[in-house]
Amino acid sequence: MKSPISSEMELLRVRYQQKLSEYRLQFHELWEQLQKKPQTDLLLGLSNLAHRLAGSGKAYGFEQLSIIARDLEHACDAIEVLDKKQMQARLTDPINAMLNCLNRDAQFDDNTLTPNDHSHVYLSPDNDLSKVTLLVVDDDTDFCAHLCSVLKNHGYRVLSLNSIDSFEEYVELYEPQAAIVDMDFYGKRFAGANTVFAWRQRDGKPIPVIFISAFDSFELRLSAVQSGGNYFLNKPLDETLLFSLLNAELNLKPNESFKVLLVDDDEDLLHLYESILKQAGYIVTTVSNAREALESLEHEAPDLVLIDVYMPMCNGIELGQLIRQHERFSHIPLLFMSAAADTDVKMACARLANDDFINKPVEPWRLIMIVKSRSILRRRQTLSASLNRASEIDQQQDPLTALPSLRAFRQAVQARVNNLGSEELFAVLKLDIRDFHTVNNLYGYFTGDQVLQRLAWQLTECLSENDLLCRESGDEFLVLTSTTKNVDYVTKIAESMIAAIEKPAFYDDRSMVALSADIGIAVAPQDAGDANDLLRCVDIALFSARKSADAQICYFDASIQHLEQSRFNLAQEIKQAFNDDQFVVAYQPIFSISDGKLLGFEALARWLHPIRGQVGPVEFIPLMEEQGLMSLLTDKILELALMQLAHWQVQSSSLFMSINLSTRDIQNPIFISRLKRLLRQYNLAPDSIVLEITETVLLADWQSAANTISSLRALGVELALDDFGTGYSSLSYLNRIHASKLKIDRSFIHSWSETDDGRLLQSMIQLGHGMNMNVVAEGVETPDELDFLRKLGCDSYQGYLRAKPMFADEIILDDWLDAGG
Repeated sequence: MKSPISSEMELLRVRYQQKLSEYRLQFHELWEQLQKKPQTDLLLGLSNLAHRLAGSGKAYGFEQLSIIARDLEHACDAIEVLDKKQMQARLTDPINAMLNCLNRDAQFDDNTLTPNDHSHVYLSPDNDLSKVTLLVVDDDTDFCAHLCSVLKNHGYRVLSLNSIDSFEEYVELYEPQAAIVDMDFYGKRFAGANTVFAWRQRDGKPIPVIFISAFDSFELRLSAVQSGGNYFLNKPLDETLLFSLLNAELNLKPNESFKVLLVDDDEDLLHLYESILKQAGYIVTTVSNAREALESLEHEAPDLVLIDVYMPMCNGIELGQLIRQHERFSHIPLLFMSAAADTDVKMACARLANDDFINKPVEPWRLIMIVKSRSILRRRQTLSASLNRASEIDQQQDPLTALPSLRAFRQAVQARVNNLGSEELFAVLKLDIRDFHTVNNLYGYFTGDQVLQRLAWQLTECLSENDLLCRESGDEFLVLTSTTKNVDYVTKIAESMIAAIEKPAFYDDRSMVALSADIGIAVAPQDAGDANDLLRCVDIALFSARKSADAQICYFDASIQHLEQSRFNLAQEIKQAFNDDQFVVAYQPIFSISDGKLLGFEALARWLHPIRGQVGPVEFIPLMEEQGLMSLLTDKILELALMQLAHWQVQSSSLFMSINLSTRDIQNPIFISRLKRLLRQYNLAPDSIVLEITETVLLADWQSAANTISSLRALGVELALDDFGTGYSSLSYLNRIHASKLKIDRSFIHSWSETDDGRLLQSMIQLGHGMNMNVVAEGVETPDELDFLRKLGCDSYQGYLRAKPMFADEIILDDWLDAGG
C-alpha cells in the first residue's frame, strides 16, 4: 500500500504536470514579444515566471525543470541593457532549454494517475499516537471531504472511504477509535448498518459507531440500534452536537492542533504546501499577499507563519517587519522561504526570525519535519508550567526529526513483548550511518540536520503503519517491526531501508550526498523477551555489522555475545596489564645480507600475562586499536626500547632500533615531543632510531600523517615503509614520505618459495634502490630464500633463519652483541 502522502503527492503532481503546457505557452509568448520589442516589464515577467518554476519544479518532482528555470532566471537578471542582440545572445539557449524541458515534462503516459482518481485517501497520517483516529465512510464525496476537513481542523486524524465494502479492511488495518458511517450506499438501503452488524458479529471490537443519514425514519433508527450503533445523526450534521458526542460522550477529544499560515504568491507551491501540511494533520490557512496575511493573523491566530521572500507590492521581509512591529503579532514565530540563496536576504530574515530560513523548493519530508519540530516546541512551552509534564514531553519526541524518543520506543517494545501471541515474532533494528561525521565536516551541521530529517522521512516511507521508527541519537535510528510469523518480512524492511539510504540526494547547494549504513537486528522472542535485553542484543548485532568493510545487515547470534564478552574481559585485562607493567619488548635482530653483520633490532611488543604466559600481538593489538590504547603501548615500547638501545650502544655504537608506529601515533603530535624527550634523556642520535609506518596508517589520515612525517624528518630520525606492497597506494606513498628503508613483507618471499617466480621481488628491490632506500626483507626462513635475496641485491634481512625475537637477557646471554654475526 502506498503511503497516504505519497498517494496525495501523485495527484498533486499530475495536476501540476497538466499546467506545464500552459507555462510553456506563457514562456513562448513572452519570448516572442520580447524579441519584437524589448521592454522591462516583459523581461521582468519572464524572470518572475522562471523564478516561480525554479521554486515549484523540484517540489513537484521535476528537478531538472527547477535547475533550468533557475539558470534562465539568472540569465534574465544578468541583462543590464535592453538590447535585442544582447538578449538573444544571453537568453536564446536558456529559453530553448526551458521550452524543451517543459515540452518533455508535460507529456503523460498511459499509466499516469489522473486527478479524477477516486482511490481511498488516508487524509491525515501522523506519527503522534496521542491523536484520535476517526474513520468516515460516505459515498457522497463532497460531503465526505467537507466532514473530513472539519474533523481534521479540530485536531483529529481522519481516514475516508467512499465505499462501505472496504470498511472492515480499514478498521483492521488502521484501528480507528471511532467510525462515522452513512446508512445508505449507492441506492442500497441500510448497507452501512448491515455491514457494521456483520462486522460486529465476526469481530466484536467495541469501536463506537455514529450513523448518519439524509433521511429520518423509525426503520433507519431501529436498524442503527440493532447493528450496535452508538448514535444516529441527520444530515446536514449539527457539528456542535457531533463534537459534543465525540468529546464528552465518547471521551475522544484530540490534542489541540497546530495552526500554520502560508503566505506565497505562487499558487502552485501554495496548493502543494497546504496539501502536505493538511495531510500531516495541521490546520492550514493560505494567503497570497501581505494584506491578506495581516487579516488572517487577526482571525486565525496561527502558531507559525511561513512567508515567501519574493512577492509583489510587499515582499516577505517587509511583511515580517510589519508582523514584528505589530503589538499583537510580534510573538508569532516566522519562517522565511526563498528559491534564491542571496546572503543579504538570509541575513535580513535571520534578524527577524533568528535562524529560520529555508531554501525553496521545500521537499515534503523537510516541510513536515520543520513544522513538526516547531509544533513540539510550542507544546513544550505551553506545558512549561508543569515541570514534570514538560520533562515527559522532552523524553517522548526528538526535536530535530519529531520521531519518538528512545524512552517512548522502549515502552513500545515492551508493550509489543507483553502482547506477543504464540508463533508470532517481531524485530528491533538498529541502523547506523557510516562516516556521517564527514557530512557535517564537509557541508556543516545545518546540511547534516537536513540529511537526518530526509533520512527520517525516507525510512518512514519504508515502513508500514504498525512499524515504529525512532531516532536514538546522532545518526542512529531504531525500528520496531509489526508482529509477523516470518522473519523474511524483517529482512525485506532492512533491505528497503538500505536501498533508500544509498540513493544519492541533492541538497541546497546542489551538493550530492551518498550514504551507506549498517543494520543490526534482534528478534523477539528467540533472542530476548524483554525490551532492555532486546536493545542490548541489537547493539551487539550492530557492532558486529560495523566490522565489515562494506555496509552490512547482521542478525544477533548468541556466539557474537559470547565473543563480545570475551573481548570485554580481554580489554579489562589489557588495562590492568598497563598498571602492572606486564607489557615488555622482544627484539628481533636485523642482519646485513652481504656479510651477515648485526645491524640493529626491531622492537616488538609482548604481553607477559600472569596466567596465560607470553601473549603474542595478534591477540591484543587489534583490540587495543579499537579501544584507543595504542598510544599507551607505543609510549611503553618506545621508552623500554630506547633505554635498551642506549645500553647496547655502549658496546656497539652503530646499532639502530626499529619501532612500529600505529595510526593513533601518527595522528598525535604529542608523540613527537615524547620522542624528543627520550632522545635527550638517553643521549641517542636521532638517526639511530627507525620508525616503521605501514600504508594502512598513511591511508587512515594522510593530512595528519604528512605533518607528523615532516616533523620526524626535521628531527633526523629514519623512516621505513613497512609491509610494502600489501596496501593500496604503495607507489604514491613511496614518493610522499621519502623513507630511508623499504621493508618487504614476508608474504612476497613465501610466494617466491612456492612458485619460483622472483620477478615481483626483483622489481620491488630495484624500485627501492631507485629511490635511494635500503631494502629489508622480513620473515626469511630458509637458506635458499637468503641466497636468492643476495642475488637480487637486497640489503638486509630478519627472520627465523638466523634469529627469532628475543628478550634482552637472552640477547646478552647468547653474546649476540659480541658475536656481531
